[in-house]
Amino acid sequence: MEILRNRIQLFCLSVFALSLSLFFACTDAFEDKTFMAYEEKPISLLLENDPDQKYSMLIEILRKADLYSALNLNRNYTFFAPINEGVKKYLAKLQITSVDQMTKEDANYLIKYHLIPDVKVDLAQFQSGAIDNLTSTNDNLFIEFRNAGLESIYLNGISRINRFDMTATNGIIHSIDEVLEPLTASIFKKLEESRYSIFSQAVKETGLDVVLDKIYIDAVDENGEPYQQRFRYTAFVVSNETYGKEGITSLDNLVQKVGGTIGTDYKNPTNALYKYVAYHILPMMKSYADLGKFPAGSSTVNMETLATNELMKISEGNSAIIINQNSKTTDRINIIQSNIIAKNGVLHEVDNWMPVFVPERVKVVWEFTNYPDVAANVTSFQSATLGATYNKTFASTELSSIVWKSVPEMRSDVLIYRNARSADGIYYTGVLNYDHFRVTLGESGWIEMRTPTIIKGKYRVSYVWPSPRATSNTGICAFIMDSQEIYPRLVISNTSADAKKIQVLGTVEFPETTSHVFRVLSLDGKLITMDYLQFDPID
Repeated sequence: MEILRNRIQLFCLSVFALSLSLFFACTDAFEDKTFMAYEEKPISLLLENDPDQKYSMLIEILRKADLYSALNLNRNYTFFAPINEGVKKYLAKLQITSVDQMTKEDANYLIKYHLIPDVKVDLAQFQSGAIDNLTSTNDNLFIEFRNAGLESIYLNGISRINRFDMTATNGIIHSIDEVLEPLTASIFKKLEESRYSIFSQAVKETGLDVVLDKIYIDAVDENGEPYQQRFRYTAFVVSNETYGKEGITSLDNLVQKVGGTIGTDYKNPTNALYKYVAYHILPMMKSYADLGKFPAGSSTVNMETLATNELMKISEGNSAIIINQNSKTTDRINIIQSNIIAKNGVLHEVDNWMPVFVPERVKVVWEFTNYPDVAANVTSFQSATLGATYNKTFASTELSSIVWKSVPEMRSDVLIYRNARSADGIYYTGVLNYDHFRVTLGESGWIEMRTPTIIKGKYRVSYVWPSPRATSNTGICAFIMDSQEIYPRLVISNTSADAKKIQVLGTVEFPETTSHVFRVLSLDGKLITMDYLQFDPID
């Protein structure tokens, strides 16, 4: 009996591996190979057998895309299914009258844009902002809650979800009113709308259009396999109308307003216009909901911008997120349109021309994994809904934000990014944003990275990490800040059970507002786990 069970398991694994390799092909490799585990139906069959035939045109698109049978596979999916009325509107936008007039490639991409593979995202997991899990086209979809409760939850700001959690044997279906149009425009392309023409021209003159137009670059991993590094940003944009209230009607007016000189080198990072534009850009994607995530016990956070050593103050208002609130006056900046989504991030429109602002000190929680090049090089980043633990081993050539020297120098397992799943215990519930670094440097090896920009002043510094259980002291390390030792010896693992731990490393006083070099020195060469460093202001 055991031999038979093993053979069945081996067969299932083989079929699953084959399905992964064939899913993204342009031909329907699974025709006549539907897997039926229960009396209930998988996604395609469930939609096709809808008693009201509300999805008949979607079924046509699935067949056109050669993905009908793929969505009957014994695998997990989340699928957003547009009803016929929405499909008709979409075809009208394309100026065609039937699904037959779509190309197979367009139909295939459209279905994949509505499909999140390998995970079931149900209503209980929805929160305002980006869905953590990416679609099969490597895009985020956005959830928006409006004022009428469950009757007004929208996807990408355009398509109402009219029915939730339709359970298939291989996933979850959410029915939507409209077809989601796949994103193709970058943040910069979105800025080229006429109402943002002054800000768009400033972005272009400073050369930051190259940044905001970049979606991905082709790369090769440590095994020589090609993959795409994806980049995502956040831009706070100003309309021509808002500029007009300040007497700004042209780029030259804006240059003068920021204290610059017309005709100078706007691409120089020290130029006043460059600093102004860079200040409006965050180096990672932050949806409106993400902006409202504050450290425990805080209602304000200072966020890093692309302007060197310049921070944006984000605070919790009475009913909305506010920007750069002056603690001595009532001055503040409001977001008047949020989550304008692009292929490489998100835009938020503000009601103020938004000059560079100097915030006061606040608690700083520096998550070690929170670097743009880390996020760009992993396929699962800070996701709360993984079905399996995700690990990414970095080669030194893949990152510019983190450097290390290991013993021996050529060891291949120095830095591992781990995104945990719910079954991973302390590594899921104890760490910040479900992820952490696992570092093995060898005896006397070190790893080094720069902190975010921190407002000058005195701080208490604490190290937070998940401590793996161990029968003896292991993972012993020292900590160095700006070439000065701040803690001589910390034992990472010495517990009988996995645990989240915190250690105050000491106090530091920073004489200027800037970032700082943080180094971890391995004393015994064993595993070091890294979650975050916390800086608490001291008066």
